[in-house]
Amino acid sequence: MRSIALTRTAVSAAIAAAALAGAVSVADAAPRVSGASLKQGSLPGNRLKANSLTGVQINESKLGIVPVARLTNFAELAREAQHAREADHAVNADHATSADSARTADSARTAETARSADDAKKLGGREPSAYMGSSVRTVFVASGTISGADGSTSVTASCNPDEIAIGGGGGWFQVASDTPTQLDAKVTASVPSPTTGGAMDGWTVAGRNSSGTNRVLRAYAVCTPRFS
Repeated sequence: MRSIALTRTAVSAAIAAAALAGAVSVADAAPRVSGASLKQGSLPGNRLKANSLTGVQINESKLGIVPVARLTNFAELAREAQHAREADHAVNADHATSADSARTADSARTAETARSADDAKKLGGREPSAYMGSSVRTVFVASGTISGADGSTSVTASCNPDEIAIGGGGGWFQVASDTPTQLDAKVTASVPSPTTGGAMDGWTVAGRNSSGTNRVLRAYAVCTPRFS
């Protein structure tokens, strides 16, 4: 019985060895496939070993933009467009502000010029007519010869129409002389003209000559330009 068991074991081992040898010989005899024998585009991706391709085998420049990256590009373009619009709005706002400032400055200058012009027309808050002109002249008028036997007369010295009188006076003078008389010749009135009030335009003098000698009555007015 023991010899029969050993014989069966030996037979089984022999069969297994023969099967292994046959498999190895079949594998060696199988044809090897190279890349040149494969048709382009015939090998599906699921026949590749996972993670077996790297940047060396892949031309990244020919890869398209993935959807998420495309959305990112769109978002970036939108932000740039928004920034451009905001920049335009800021520039327009600056221009509008500058224009408003310029108009305000012009208005201020115009108003200031108008005030300066009004102030220039006034001196110390008074109208020009409230001040005396810088040029002053004296106007003299003389009567004819007046008898010394109690003769009387009156004369008025008048300024030009564009002048006003700021003072005046008069007296008796010797005939054909600028020497005042020292005899009995009276000035009975020496008043502005007109005597009814208003702006003075001259001076009136009246008198009586009781000196017994002929004399001349003179009146004078101090005139200065009239302001309109």
